[in-house]
Amino acid sequence: MPMDYQPGISNNQIGKDRRVLTMKIVTRFGLTSPTIISWLYGIPHRLALEHLNKLVSEKLLSLVITHRSIDGRVYVLDYAGAKYAEELLSIAVYFRAGEPSLRVNQNTIMHDLMMQYVLLKGVHNRTKDNIAKPYWYSFVTEPEFKRLFKSNDVRNVDGIALESDGTIAAIEIEHSFKTKAARQTILLKWLYGLKHCYYSKVMLFSQSQQIFNDIKRLHNQLYEEMPTRFEKKTRQVLLSHEDAELLKARIVHRTVLCDELTNIFYS
Repeated sequence: MPMDYQPGISNNQIGKDRRVLTMKIVTRFGLTSPTIISWLYGIPHRLALEHLNKLVSEKLLSLVITHRSIDGRVYVLDYAGAKYAEELLSIAVYFRAGEPSLRVNQNTIMHDLMMQYVLLKGVHNRTKDNIAKPYWYSFVTEPEFKRLFKSNDVRNVDGIALESDGTIAAIEIEHSFKTKAARQTILLKWLYGLKHCYYSKVMLFSQSQQIFNDIKRLHNQLYEEMPTRFEKKTRQVLLSHEDAELLKARIVHRTVLCDELTNIFYS
């Protein structure tokens, strides 16, 4: 499903292309915000608001006011938008009727918008000379992943991306500090995903170098401790030395977007 944005040759074509891509984004991610749209289309924040509010006036999107968003608002699908998206994407689109604010998880809005930026940035990345250099060419969003894989053993990763060489990578946003116990659970879920070929590696993105440093510290401790601890039910070690080495080799810390994420979402 093409998700790259290429400006059209006329205002009419530009308007149509933006309308289609915005509806794809909201359908696949569950929401979007003016900041994302402004960055993606290279337009002022005011014009991004006009674009989104026009879709609201057409009853394709609904506005949700929330202090959890960097814009104080997010936009979600309306009923007519869900029907339009089904025709546009040729897939069944789940729609939850009722209050629009109930169609979005307020606790994960910042995380979800950061993930949306990272996945779209990966498709639209360019060099300093403005030459296209994507990190990946297509992706699966978190809501889509949840519908595809319902097993409790598989961690619901934030996204799956297909890189140019055919590698399938899990994409994770780490925007907050986690406890050691939480990191242990996450490692075991990633291990299951890697060993069962859901993806070949895990790429972590964050707005904070301090969060990356904390992740590395806890992971290194767990790689040492878990092979010496046993699971009560199976009496097997929590993590073999071979599995620890696999995780070390397949978890990639991508610091390249730290500054961008900080400037966009935390400045």
